[in-house]
Amino acid sequence: MVIFQSKKMLWCLLMVMLLCTQAVLATTINVRSDRNPVATNESFRLIFESDGSVDGEPNFKALEQNFEVMQQSQGTTMQIVNGQVSQARQWTVVLMPRRSGQLTIPAIAFGKDKSQPVVIGVTEATVSSEEPNNSVLFFEVSTTSAPETGNAYVQSQVIYNVRLFRAVNVANARLSEPVVSGADAVVEKLGDDREFETTRDGRRYVVLERSYAIFPQQSGTVTIDPVSFEGQVVNRARGMFDVFDQGGPIRRVRSAAVTLDVMPMPAGEEPQQWLPAREVKLIEEWPEGVDLSQPITAGEPLTWTLTLIADGLTAAQLPTITPVMPDGLKAYPDQAKQMNDKKQETLIGVRQEKIALIPVQAGEYQLPAIEVPWWNSQTGQREVAHLPARTLRVAAAAGSNSGAAMLPPLSENEQARPQVSSSAVVTSSNDTTWRVVSAVLGLGWLLTVMAWWISRRTAEHPREPGRESQMVDVSAVKQRVRKACLENHAVAAKEALLVWGAISWPTHPPGALGQLAQRVSDETLRDEIIALNQQIYGQSTANAPHQWDGNAMWRAFERELKQTKSGVPRADSTLAPLYF
Repeated sequence: MVIFQSKKMLWCLLMVMLLCTQAVLATTINVRSDRNPVATNESFRLIFESDGSVDGEPNFKALEQNFEVMQQSQGTTMQIVNGQVSQARQWTVVLMPRRSGQLTIPAIAFGKDKSQPVVIGVTEATVSSEEPNNSVLFFEVSTTSAPETGNAYVQSQVIYNVRLFRAVNVANARLSEPVVSGADAVVEKLGDDREFETTRDGRRYVVLERSYAIFPQQSGTVTIDPVSFEGQVVNRARGMFDVFDQGGPIRRVRSAAVTLDVMPMPAGEEPQQWLPAREVKLIEEWPEGVDLSQPITAGEPLTWTLTLIADGLTAAQLPTITPVMPDGLKAYPDQAKQMNDKKQETLIGVRQEKIALIPVQAGEYQLPAIEVPWWNSQTGQREVAHLPARTLRVAAAAGSNSGAAMLPPLSENEQARPQVSSSAVVTSSNDTTWRVVSAVLGLGWLLTVMAWWISRRTAEHPREPGRESQMVDVSAVKQRVRKACLENHAVAAKEALLVWGAISWPTHPPGALGQLAQRVSDETLRDEIIALNQQIYGQSTANAPHQWDGNAMWRAFERELKQTKSGVPRADSTLAPLYF
């Protein structure tokens, strides 16, 4: 009896596991509509997409209760993301609503798999006053600003929709872009064109819909000039031997002009902080695997990524985020990345800042809270995007006597734009090594000053024939960089790079590796220079040359020379070009 009960329990357990496995392996079927809401006399596309194989073909019979099924098609799409290839099957159904209201797309069965229900909003059909009687071509244009306040603010987004109705086939068609008069404005096209069918007074039309985001730069009355369409009507009745018949007549139509009343910036708002948007978010990211609750190591860089996302603003309108760092925490901001995500109904601007943080010594550092004030164009109220303050705990580097990666304090000019210092106080128990290193550093600094002085003199007194011997031997500097990198000698590489920097920027030579890193164009070289600076000042200088691998630095340096023809001085056009 006990054995029977055990077998029964085992059988039940196996059935539960089988059901769970089937649930996990079920194919996901996503559903989306290309337009929502729609009018009762307008068609729309319903797209079903599966991320794997389905158990059977779909049956769209259930759709006929609320919609007229006008067309069906299917296909396969392919996508490549980070080298990974994925395929998905798509089923597209063109539907025309039978009535108005909130109509539900029921779950569609694909064998044992099913899609999720979707609700489509359907409005009553309207007749445009712009439509001439029995016209085969006409426009409808409209604008949408803040739905709650009804106001368009200066520099805020206004959505401009254009619909072209045609009841005939056309060829050689041209549709003009909107032009704003009366004020400066930025115009951005949104998403892809949309095409659907509709009925007006018993006539079937094909509608081309296009949307734009317009950002008026001045308050007052702004006019969006009419858009125009020109096309040749296709003559379907022409004979098959009429090879010289190019079709029917050319038709031209124009839309109505649209006038906007643009509100000025509200009283009390500052122009530098004016961000009229539908929504603004501020998010931060840290490298994968970094746990801020655990200490990080002094001298090791840590990338802090700050991303500002604004719905209803372009990336160019977003401000630079410059948090004030505490003493002992060096910050090296990378060039900001900007992107505009142009969706069907809005433009989303994105600005991303990456800041390399290098703690000088062990301790606790307070990253400041960050606030970005903005104006909610939907509600007409001021809001603030906020990130709380963060505490970084820093532990001493392994093998460090004092737990510090010693760097001298920055000057006031350098604090405005943080740079890595070119000199450091390095502790060592070996006096002989210290003297050798001091001599190398002193000689390198002397060569840097000499190169700068020669370059400055050349800038003040342009080259004349016969004075080529007074120019610095750039090829020799290149060989110094190569030799130091291939021999993995960090200090020698630093000094050679600074001499090259003094020749490349003679009027304002970089005095430190951090300053040099900010000026080079190759991103890999910039990273290698920062890593070299950390290698020299983050541990005992006596051991640094033997632990640094300069091969990557040399490859990046060669690439920089090829990209920029590095012999050309960067900041003084009076100097003749120098070539390696």
